[in-house]
Amino acid sequence: MPIQRRSPEWALAELVAGNKRFVEGSSRHGHQLAAAVAAATSPRPYAAIVGCMDSRVPVEAVFDQDFGAVCAIRTAGHALDGVAVASVTMAVEVLGVALVLVLGHTRCAAIAATLAPESSGRRRNAVTETIARNIGAIGIEGIGAATGRHVVATVRTLRGSVGSAVAGAVYDVDTGRVEVLSTV
Repeated sequence: MPIQRRSPEWALAELVAGNKRFVEGSSRHGHQLAAAVAAATSPRPYAAIVGCMDSRVPVEAVFDQDFGAVCAIRTAGHALDGVAVASVTMAVEVLGVALVLVLGHTRCAAIAATLAPESSGRRRNAVTETIARNIGAIGIEGIGAATGRHVVATVRTLRGSVGSAVAGAVYDVDTGRVEVLSTV
């Protein structure tokens, strides 16, 4: 099924309309302004979630958390760079989060792109290079095994960097379930 492209003007109008619903208290997705205001005056996040930028994996919804409960650090394929690690460090050191959770997900396009043969026309970039280092030579095991290996490697990297409680999990985009792979 081809991707439906929308105009930038449509996307901006949709975001503005969503914000209007939010401010008016008529959110379609359960978020309420009072919770946002309460979190703004006294944020007390208890976890930082390092996840993928994939629009199918909104961490606050996946874990049924409201404003201020979690810090979300999202990059393609939850690939770490200096800014992502510094963001996690700030969540731990400045905001005092108790847990860092690395959240991979099924059917991740970044992992699929990493596993794709060079002849597929996909170019390597910082994301796929990071994932490739984490998963090693794993092509025949497939995307599921690669996702798990990448999550575990990311957990190991963060444990070495932030010295905090770090766990790993995978979200199934088809069922909505989260499977914990490594605990603190």
